[in-house]
Amino acid sequence: MVKIILSSVIATAANGKREHTVSASSLREALDQLFAAFGDTLKNKVLDDSGNLRRLLSIYVNGRNIRFLNQLDTKLSQDDEVAILPSVSGG
Repeated sequence: MVKIILSSVIATAANGKREHTVSASSLREALDQLFAAFGDTLKNKVLDDSGNLRRLLSIYVNGRNIRFLNQLDTKLSQDDEVAILPSVSGG
């Protein structure tokens, strides 16, 4: 199973649930299952109208940012950990 960890900000759209497990072979498939469980409010918080990751969010698979992998098409294996977090920025 793939564990998805949601930041507290994102978890508000998942009824406060911070962790969810799915059986998926790609990040896109994992997200589809997550959104099926928690609905469009969560989906709209994570993805934009074009189905891309929102600019001010980051998703990490086993600590690696998907922007440096295959984005939403990143392959997953059993026991992978996915974290959805707000991006950190500043100056």
